[in-house]
Amino acid sequence: MRYLSYILILSIAAFAADPPEQAKRGKELFGLKSAAGYACTTCHQLEDQGTAVGPDLKTMGRLHPRAVVMGIVATRTQYVQELKPAKSGTIPVIKSGEIYFDLSKNPPTEVTVTAAELKAARDNADWKHPAESRGLTREQLADLIAYIRFATFGDTKGVDPKDLQ
Repeated sequence: MRYLSYILILSIAAFAADPPEQAKRGKELFGLKSAAGYACTTCHQLEDQGTAVGPDLKTMGRLHPRAVVMGIVATRTQYVQELKPAKSGTIPVIKSGEIYFDLSKNPPTEVTVTAAELKAARDNADWKHPAESRGLTREQLADLIAYIRFATFGDTKGVDPKDLQ
């Protein structure tokens, strides 16, 4: 029991501590908008920043940094679908709970398409994660991952940009 209490105290202390410099830079990148007006906070939420439309990043923080990079720069994602309503073009959407969000809008907006209005729904073929077009350097990706890891489980070790290769 004492051992578990000690681990709990260490965990709380890690979350209460100021983030290391690398995680601070990553937090800034997390909220920084690209030229196209997108930021990670457009779809994701960590700590006090963002909108919880996209996948929860808490599980991403536990992955190897290369796996996180794959998720960030992926040109296709399992979370995005294309809906084709009968009266309009294709809409890239992400489902959060029972609600669809239109990813062609910034920020994503709720979209309602009834089964009667839906002509087709399929895997995403065209929508790309905005981070792919942001042109982040390996160092910036390492900073971003360091922030995700710090925010999700208090990691203070940081991420070596070499680990992203």
